[in-house]
Amino acid sequence: MAAVNRAYTSEYTYVAPSNYAEEFARQIPKRKQYIQEESVREDRKVNNGIEVLPETRKKELITQAGLFRAVLSLIIIGALLIGTVWMTAKATEIKYSINKINKENVLLEDEIDMLNIKIESANSIAAVEAYAIDKLNMKYPSADQCIYVEKDFAVREDLVQIIKEKAYN
Repeated sequence: MAAVNRAYTSEYTYVAPSNYAEEFARQIPKRKQYIQEESVREDRKVNNGIEVLPETRKKELITQAGLFRAVLSLIIIGALLIGTVWMTAKATEIKYSINKINKENVLLEDEIDMLNIKIESANSIAAVEAYAIDKLNMKYPSADQCIYVEKDFAVREDLVQIIKEKAYN
């Protein structure tokens, strides 16, 4: 109904028959093109009461400089990706060596613990007694070889002081 009402109003303009095709072509919406159009600087012209649009020339979207930038950016991105892969490989290699050293440390700590146990068992009274009897041919003293300490032979209280004086003089 709106289209019928518009037919009787002044929304439509009359175009002379000679330029009718050009005017009709200008009114049709154009599809988006993959090539941009660059306007040539000219003043708009009026031909028989109809405004003529300025001439347009086609401009390429991809220029040599743009292509160079794209290739250069691809090379840089590729180098960054290769660098990332290389750094990841190095990090993995270092982690492997760290794990290997940690395993060696655990083995050494176990060995140290075993040696400490052997030292503690070797320092026991029974081990010292066995060593003294077997290796050094020592025996327990007999009753006549014992020395008894009496109260008169007790250590004087200033013995520490006497030892200090002898050590520092």
